[in-house]
Amino acid sequence: MSHITLSARFARVAPALIAAAAVAGSATAARAPAPPPGPPPEVVAPPSTQLVQHIAVRGTQRIEPQTVVSYISIREGDVYNPQTVDLALKTLYQTGLFADVKMHFDGTTLTIAVVENPIINQIDFEGESKVSQKDLEKEIQLKPRTVFTRAKVQADVQRIIELYRRNGKFAASVDPQIIQRPQNRVDLIFSIVEGPSTGVARINFIGNKVFDDATLKSQIATEESDWYKFLSSNDNYDPDRLTFDREMLRRYYVSHGYADFRVVSAVAELTADRRSFYITFTLDEGAKYKFGKVEIESSIRELPAATLRPSIKIQSGDIYNAELVQKAIDSLTNAAGTKGYAFAEVHPRIARNRDSKTIDLILKIDQGPRVYIEKINIVGNQRTLDKVIRREFRLVEGDAFNRVLVDRSRTRIRGLGFFKDVTIKQSPGSQPDRTDLTVTVTEQSTGSLSLGAGYSSTSSFVGEFSYTEQNLFGRGQYLRASIQLSSISKQFQFSFTEPYFLDRPLAAGIDLYKIVTNYQQADYQGDTTAGGVRFGFPTSEFGSVGLRYTYKIDKITPFSGAPLEVQLAAGETKTSVVGYSFVYNTLDDPIKPTNGLIMSISQEFAGLGGSLKYIRNQASFGLYRPVLWDQFVGSFNVQAGYITGYDGQQIPIQERFFKGGDSFRGFAQAGVGPRDIVVSGNNGAVGGNVFVIGSGQLKLPSFLPESYGVETALFTDVGTVGHLDSIVRTCTLTSCIKDNLALRGSAGLAVAWKSPFGPITIDFGIPFIKTSYDRTQLIYFSAGTGL
Repeated sequence: MSHITLSARFARVAPALIAAAAVAGSATAARAPAPPPGPPPEVVAPPSTQLVQHIAVRGTQRIEPQTVVSYISIREGDVYNPQTVDLALKTLYQTGLFADVKMHFDGTTLTIAVVENPIINQIDFEGESKVSQKDLEKEIQLKPRTVFTRAKVQADVQRIIELYRRNGKFAASVDPQIIQRPQNRVDLIFSIVEGPSTGVARINFIGNKVFDDATLKSQIATEESDWYKFLSSNDNYDPDRLTFDREMLRRYYVSHGYADFRVVSAVAELTADRRSFYITFTLDEGAKYKFGKVEIESSIRELPAATLRPSIKIQSGDIYNAELVQKAIDSLTNAAGTKGYAFAEVHPRIARNRDSKTIDLILKIDQGPRVYIEKINIVGNQRTLDKVIRREFRLVEGDAFNRVLVDRSRTRIRGLGFFKDVTIKQSPGSQPDRTDLTVTVTEQSTGSLSLGAGYSSTSSFVGEFSYTEQNLFGRGQYLRASIQLSSISKQFQFSFTEPYFLDRPLAAGIDLYKIVTNYQQADYQGDTTAGGVRFGFPTSEFGSVGLRYTYKIDKITPFSGAPLEVQLAAGETKTSVVGYSFVYNTLDDPIKPTNGLIMSISQEFAGLGGSLKYIRNQASFGLYRPVLWDQFVGSFNVQAGYITGYDGQQIPIQERFFKGGDSFRGFAQAGVGPRDIVVSGNNGAVGGNVFVIGSGQLKLPSFLPESYGVETALFTDVGTVGHLDSIVRTCTLTSCIKDNLALRGSAGLAVAWKSPFGPITIDFGIPFIKTSYDRTQLIYFSAGTGL
């Protein structure tokens, strides 16, 4: 390019030379006479400006030459400018598509020579064990079929190292390697050396006077390493977790009145052997405060302060608790939502009195416009029809916004059992008084085709083949067909339910089943064949009524040596039953309730055809409440039933109540109630016409990560079963039935595990009140149920 440079220099120097020559010529002209006239002298023009007449691209493989040209601002016909060429060079490098770029201009043609970056064929990891390959793939930015650059690889190396540090592997190293493939492709391999785990040797606190170290350690997520914590993932140093621990300490102190509390520092020091850390928190606890004045200022006419005050549990003189302040804000926000003020804001004003160590709280509710629902959008339902979700909504487009009804709608949608998660979010509408609701659902599997085997304390080994679909064709219909075989029973079942029959809130269903069971505790085999139809409809937001009709044929075959009551019931009976039920349910969550109640009553009338005539009455009541600082869930359930014959009929054994196993923990199946004690072994149960069982349960916080799916609860069951129609009060050589409605009681621990094979529950129950003829069972195992 020297000739270009010389031309450019000549272009700059030429005007000066011409000017100098002109001046000299003028001086000469002044001294010499003018030449004779003749033709005008020829004017010499400066050299012409260099133009880019052609642009040529060399070295491309996958990228079209026109694409390369489109990235730069130089076009054919433009004046050549070194600054513009330099900018084009940098622009091409910044695209990340090229490993090398060179430009050459020969006076007419600008040649762009490029070397393309290779394309990543596949990415693999070697040496990983602490962190799964799935997590590593989520962490890195490079993906197959993207452009390979060294800068991006180094950035991903740092991301992987940081991921390992978060998992306690501070000695981890990553070596990226590439394998060349044809067509300018490469395989990228991250070779990982994880190194030893870096644990937490000790956690120290400095400046804590109110709470001891053990108390504070229980409030943070980080744990000290120990041999028995092999299931824990928090016994390693993680900077992000340390930040979370600072916040947890602050929340704990503030919830106990220490409003000025702060974590001065949180330092992690690596030991000399680089295997563990010493973590030290330096605290400034500050003074303890109490609530002073607690006032509400409401600008909403429908929400006067006097009516809102009972919803706030804060009283003057209580220990200051920031969590109570947030709960008060939530309560007032919900109260505003019930009146249609969707965007009403509650602003807490806190005045700290350092002398009296009190904090005055004023909760001001700013009035906003009444908001109406403009749109209800449903997203995430790939399979379930929109109408299945919308019919559970308690609001429609055009209604005034009501937060209580929105929460109720979420509970109803989640109660369908079709979705893993349900969220409802608000967003401003087209006008200030309009709001849109977006219902986001995450669908889960609702159908199962299973062929399996299991074990339970009641049925021993169980084999089952079944097809169940809770959301048939996405319409919310329920279908189940199953065959279950065990050592004591054979069951064949078909059920179908249409929840909105004729597009009305009327559930309709049909049931067909056949059950053959060896009731070993009662010394007989029962063979039941039945079919029925049922209907159900809501009577209110929380109440519903069910109607049903069942026709069944029962066959009783006594075993050898069966009690007299069983022998008298031998043969075939036909029963035509009409029944109804009423259920009232206010539970906050149908799957894992923590608050609310559920009650039901039902009656069955047999005698509209068939050979049996009786009336069966049953009732149940359940109450759930958070207790003990809202860390536990307490529940109380009571069930009662009574069956009686009419027109002189007595109740046959197959229609009586048998309790025990999962219905009365600590006792064997049919282990509670009237029994013929002449029969040897654990047999001889004859059932009862009356039962009353109450159960109290305290669900404990999980001591394992939530992903393990393990729950525990303490329980106690108290009740009785008995009151036969008529028995022989005096014992004979062949029969001696004990029936005294004696009170029984048991207590123990229940453990539930949501296993990959389905829910499993193990009850450890110890009877503390029992009769001599009851049959106990300390451990009861069952599948398909939870706490």
